Amino acid sequence: MFQYMPQSASGKHVSFFQRMLVTAAIAVATACGASQAGAAQTNISAGTTPSSVPNAFLDIKTNQIEGVMPDVIRAIGQREGFDVSFNVIPFSALIQSVVSDKIDLIVAGMSPTPKREEVIDFSQPVAYFGKGIIVNASDKHSYHTIQDLKGTVVGAGVGEETSDELIKLGIFKEVKLYNTGADMARDVALGRITAAFNDYPVWKAQEAAGTLQGTRVVDGFQPLRRVPIAFGVKKGNAAFLTKINDGLAKIKADGTLDKILKKWNFVD
Repeated sequence: MFQYMPQSASGKHVSFFQRMLVTAAIAVATACGASQAGAAQTNISAGTTPSSVPNAFLDIKTNQIEGVMPDVIRAIGQREGFDVSFNVIPFSALIQSVVSDKIDLIVAGMSPTPKREEVIDFSQPVAYFGKGIIVNASDKHSYHTIQDLKGTVVGAGVGEETSDELIKLGIFKEVKLYNTGADMARDVALGRITAAFNDYPVWKAQEAAGTLQGTRVVDGFQPLRRVPIAFGVKKGNAAFLTKINDGLAKIKADGTLDKILKKWNFVD
């Protein structure tokens, strides 16, 4: 510990010790700052959704957070030197949670939109997906494009952009709107509608879980469009966003990302 020394006639002693004090203070401040920054980079708090299979969800059998986005951020963390702890948060509250610093990162099936980009920053896209369809299990027709469903009755989700797009096309006998995928799947199985539209990875996850009895997922169907999903951080958190994007580039290059996407059926 440094002690204060009164100024001598020459002032040399004071000048020397003042320089020592300033140097020591800077070193301590730098060390503290580096320690805090390291802690911030080592332990990341992520907000994720409870039941958005296969994007991000809580597996009630294992009590673990699973899904394509959790798998990707864990792989990035391994490359970039940070661990991730998950907080289960409703999708509608994720943006406010990261803005208010309750979490550091959004790990969910969230797509960048102009409105969202006004308040948070997004990473590079992790994956792209489009709407897939299910048809009756006995329907062996090959559906490749939307035109192959012309003149039929189809189902889609209430309030979704895809529903509006299907209606505007004007090629269907009817576009029925549903509150849940389960209701759509039931009507496909019962022959009330020819096809039902939902996110392709969602249909594949439900098919794997055995919850689409009497229907089949049409692989190879070309969606009207594909949308990206990405990680979200508080606006201005450029350093952390750079780490995420750097890690994402690394797992793309070494093939890890492709393996994760195939695992969760984000390729068709």
